[in-house]
Amino acid sequence: MPLLTRSFPSLTSLARRALLLAGALTTTMAIAAVPAARAAEPGVVLSNVSSPANASVAPLGVHWVRLFLTWPDLEPQRGALDTSWIYYYDRLFKQLPAHTKVLLDVVNSPEWETGSSDEHMPPANPQDYAAFIGALAEQFGTHVSAYEIWNEEDESAWWTGAPNPGAYTQLLQAAYPAIKAADPSATVVLGGLTGNDYPFLEGVYAAGGKGSFDAVGVHTDTACNVLSPYDFLRGAGNRMIPDSFLAYREVHAVMLANGDNKPIWMTELSWRTTNATCGEGAFAGQKAGGVSEEQQATYLKQAYHCLAQAPYVQVALWFPLEDEGADTSGLMRSDGSHKPSFAAMQSYARKGDKLTGPCGVVTGPKISVHSPADHFVYRGPLPISVSAKSTLGVFRIRLEVDGKLIRNYDSNDFAHSLFGALDWQGAKHIPYGWHTLTFIAYDKENNISHASIRIYHAPPKRKHG
Repeated sequence: MPLLTRSFPSLTSLARRALLLAGALTTTMAIAAVPAARAAEPGVVLSNVSSPANASVAPLGVHWVRLFLTWPDLEPQRGALDTSWIYYYDRLFKQLPAHTKVLLDVVNSPEWETGSSDEHMPPANPQDYAAFIGALAEQFGTHVSAYEIWNEEDESAWWTGAPNPGAYTQLLQAAYPAIKAADPSATVVLGGLTGNDYPFLEGVYAAGGKGSFDAVGVHTDTACNVLSPYDFLRGAGNRMIPDSFLAYREVHAVMLANGDNKPIWMTELSWRTTNATCGEGAFAGQKAGGVSEEQQATYLKQAYHCLAQAPYVQVALWFPLEDEGADTSGLMRSDGSHKPSFAAMQSYARKGDKLTGPCGVVTGPKISVHSPADHFVYRGPLPISVSAKSTLGVFRIRLEVDGKLIRNYDSNDFAHSLFGALDWQGAKHIPYGWHTLTFIAYDKENNISHASIRIYHAPPKRKHG
């Protein structure tokens, strides 16, 4: 994920490009219709803020842009902001189309603050970061609508050392009042988490972070992700794993569990376009590294369709606007030409979500209990017959009595329908009286459904005479 400092030319060159870009943006500016009120507001991340491709923000019609700002560049010495950089950002804000909102992601630490040349070292004193970001908010005023506090602080690549929810919470607690004092209208966003990292968010709440942010940032541009937004995987406790696109639902659940009904901002989402083999992570060399350009466009539409059904996801930004080096997730190729996803984003920004139907399948298979009937009274063995159906494919039906396993019926080929039947001899040996017979069905995504009936084990009839 490139930062400003990775590809920045000189300040003189930046100013020259800025003046050229201003004319391009002004002449191409188009006013887009606002999507449906409940749909996530679209935007793009400008990872190389001096690129000529940024002139495409206007015809794209998105509502937001996200920019990185590196603390060491803007405050090379304690208490002294670099006025050249301030001038540059002021110019950049003014070049954007009218009504475009800016999210500024403030990252990295200067050596004078940490004593380390590693810019990803977290601040030694959170108040230093707070003083800096507060000064920015005062300087930029309404040119910036929101501030994101760091970037992927749950990863050691961006927060040197092991992820530390407690230390990050201290940064939030320092930065939030500093920004609000300078600009009460600014939105403070908890730095975008890697994937939907709800365990880290749980740590922030445990450390007392509630009340020190206005929105939670998440990143769903997971490396080598080739699954549709509709697909997901489940892990411990049957929760969606953080790398699943739809796991923003788990993030929302964590927020509600902590009495916090604030919005989620997806400050990065995308899929790579490449036919290369995955070169990183647990599946390096074992799977595709990306999808086709046509699939990327389809997934973009599906992603925003999902978010249109989740009004608590307020903003969703594509990362990045343009391919850069090995990062092939852009809406535009590195030569400036448009991928199909550019038109898909343009359509969403102007017309809103046009897809219909559900976003993925998150409910378990449909269970049909053929026998016994509810409140069935029996003596001797118990005939049991059950089936389950799912478009995702059923892999198991589990039979239980009073919470204890009777039998599993499994399917290795994930057939859409699975059937199980037995003449249960063990029913003769459970105590007389009422019992609960439960049927549990699992689909390919480990969605689970339950059905229960009551049965009565009657004692033998008395013989007369």
